[in-house]
Amino acid sequence: MQNSLSAYTKKYDDLNYGLSFADGHIVRFYERILKYKLDFKAGNMLDFGCGNGVHSAFFKSKGYQCFGVDIVPSLKQAYEKLVGGGGVRLSSLMPVLWDFLRKR
Repeated sequence: MQNSLSAYTKKYDDLNYGLSFADGHIVRFYERILKYKLDFKAGNMLDFGCGNGVHSAFFKSKGYQCFGVDIVPSLKQAYEKLVGGGGVRLSSLMPVLWDFLRKR
C-alpha cells in the first residue's frame, strides 16, 4: 500500500492530479441506471477512491448523501471544499481495509 500511497500523494500534491468534472460514464450511470431503470433519486453513496470529490459533488447535486474514501490524506480539504461537507471523510479506514484485503 505504501507504494500506492506515495504515488497518489505525489500525483495529487505535486502534479495537481484529479478531475475537474464528472466522467461521462458516471453521468450516464446516474441517468440511465439509477434514475430511470432503478428509480433511485436520492440515498447514500459511497465514493470509493474519491480523489478530490468530483463524483461525490455530482451525486450530491442529484440529492445523494455522499461519503468519500481515499488513501491520500491531503485530499480531505479538497474533498470537503468541493462537496461542501456533504459526507464523512473516511480516509483513515483505507490502511485498515487495504491490510485486510491483502491478507485474503
